[in-house]
Amino acid sequence: MGETRERPALDPVGYERLRNAAPTYRKRLAVRLCGEVGLRPAEIARLRTEDVSARAHAGSVHYFLSVRDASGGYDREAYLPDEVKRELDRYVESDGIAPDEPVFDVSPRRIQMLVGAVADRAAELGDPVGDVSSADLRRHFARAQLRRGVPPAVVMAVGGWTRLDGLADDPESVGRGTVAAAFDRAGEDGDDRFRAAFDRLDRPALLLDAGGVVDHANERFEALTGVDAESVIGTELAQLAEPAENATHSELWESVLADETWRGPVTCSVSEGGTVDAELTVSAIGDRSRPDGFVATLSPADESTTATDAPTAGTDALEYGDVQSHLLEVGDAVAAASTREGVLSRTCRRLVEGTFYRGAWVFDPPIEEGSTPVEAAGEPSCPDGATALAGAAVSDGATVGQFDDHPALAVPLTTGETSNGALVAAPTDRSVTEAEQRALAALGRRVAGTLGAVEWKRLLLADALLELELRSTDRDSLFVGASASLGCSLSVEGLVPLDGDSLLYYVSVADVPTERALEHFGEAAESARLIAAASDDSLLEVTGPGDSLLGELTARGAHVTELTAEEGAARLTCELAPNADVRELVEGVSAVFPGVRLVAKREVERSVRTPTEFQQALEERLTDKQRSVLQAAYHAGYFDWPRGSTAEELADSIGVSSPTLHNHLRRAQRKLLAAFFDGES
Repeated sequence: MGETRERPALDPVGYERLRNAAPTYRKRLAVRLCGEVGLRPAEIARLRTEDVSARAHAGSVHYFLSVRDASGGYDREAYLPDEVKRELDRYVESDGIAPDEPVFDVSPRRIQMLVGAVADRAAELGDPVGDVSSADLRRHFARAQLRRGVPPAVVMAVGGWTRLDGLADDPESVGRGTVAAAFDRAGEDGDDRFRAAFDRLDRPALLLDAGGVVDHANERFEALTGVDAESVIGTELAQLAEPAENATHSELWESVLADETWRGPVTCSVSEGGTVDAELTVSAIGDRSRPDGFVATLSPADESTTATDAPTAGTDALEYGDVQSHLLEVGDAVAAASTREGVLSRTCRRLVEGTFYRGAWVFDPPIEEGSTPVEAAGEPSCPDGATALAGAAVSDGATVGQFDDHPALAVPLTTGETSNGALVAAPTDRSVTEAEQRALAALGRRVAGTLGAVEWKRLLLADALLELELRSTDRDSLFVGASASLGCSLSVEGLVPLDGDSLLYYVSVADVPTERALEHFGEAAESARLIAAASDDSLLEVTGPGDSLLGELTARGAHVTELTAEEGAARLTCELAPNADVRELVEGVSAVFPGVRLVAKREVERSVRTPTEFQQALEERLTDKQRSVLQAAYHAGYFDWPRGSTAEELADSIGVSSPTLHNHLRRAQRKLLAAFFDGES
């Protein structure tokens, strides 16, 4: 590359840590211009916004930067990614820099020092990335684009290299159209082309992007590993499957990129820290010199019975794949049910169809001694011990027991903080593998998710709702305590549930200096960040624990529509389904927060402004994570101009990586637009 030195390569994680460590917009912009545009320090020092131009290609707008040389002419055209363009605009606007003025009115040496200072700060924050230079960032840029599938000649053209380790030559022949198409293609979402067929594969499978990162996992992968399919998106294959027999991931990718299908034994990570052995197959999609992505399929090592899983004498051998397919079919059938009773009844009936299960029972919470199943199928009576087994599943997770010297399985029907009880299943006269236990647990999560969707749709479609007005003077409540300590008034503008039982709040605070509000919430909550400020009014993003007053209401099925607090007292309004048990909710909440009392209960007509059909269509299409990311982006000002939050700040607040944020956000936006323009449901 003409700048080579023997030093460790900066990997994507290291680069993200470096970028996030930048304490100012100026330093972060300098890092991004080196690491994501491929500029040299001298080129950054000569940068002016009048050098930026746009070109439309295939229905999208792409930005280019004419790179100035030492004589004042133009050396080449670099490609300017959308995010870097927006950050450049934001910095220029905030500092009042004119189009013909240098964006960085400093020497090239000063640009190098800015990069070094960011690396030093990363080390101070506990994320050391080593002695990173601007040349290291340019090499990172080249490697990142090659991994994305950008042709070497394009990388050379936009980065100003005359050779790239001998991979290509003649970069002068590359024009704007070629560059735009290459970067466009490298960022394409393969969802439309592959997802439908991918989900029908009869084996656990992963769809990887051109960089080897998981873009999608099918339900059979979840059933094999017990790991939520959504949670592995944005994860590298190396983190999920470790080759055995002295093979390495490097050898795996060398084989795949040599237009060969790689096959070999691997050990896969599963839920609760366990592992499972399988055979992995990885193949490229499209042209291996510029692959669209990769498909990885898994064949569980216990697909056929082993000595430890030998069937009981007198029975036919049973393949795990048959049980897995049966449980997935049960889940498909359950998803079509439209009522709670229908979901639970269909789960039991479909489980006992065929030859795999002789009985199935569902218990509603709370499960105590003497509780009886609310739905059952198969055996005419509920066996002794089923209730205890169901209770153990709710408290401890998937549980194995015995009825009359035969194995029995119980799995919780839980989603988020909401428990829907437990499912107990009695297999026929055969052995049970750990893989089957994971597959049944995955079915339990799917049933719980379907129950949540049914309840949500029932709330959406109800002509009338129960509206509760609550008052709280409990100083242990985050916002009641804040209004008392700060002597301010505040209002919760938005609420987003996060993984790990935390909640993300967007809070308007009035009549108190922004610095005091930030300081208070920084100590009283898990974290706080300023979104916007004007005089003594500010909008804050506050991360709080799930065991808060609003978290308690949300976990009990209430939809909080308003919360205001002033002088140590809060007023809350929430909506419930018409048949909800108000007394149980209020008593449950006040047991945790004694200062809460019910002020009013009323039946209200659904507002005519509520677009029920539109919301219903979206709720059926969006996953929980997609909905959370979209809500957080909206409240954090991500869609404002100029933006109130960058993608990196938003990803850090939610607790996900930047690629995962973009993945969920892009899919959520696509579904939102499809529901709006096409009326898809």
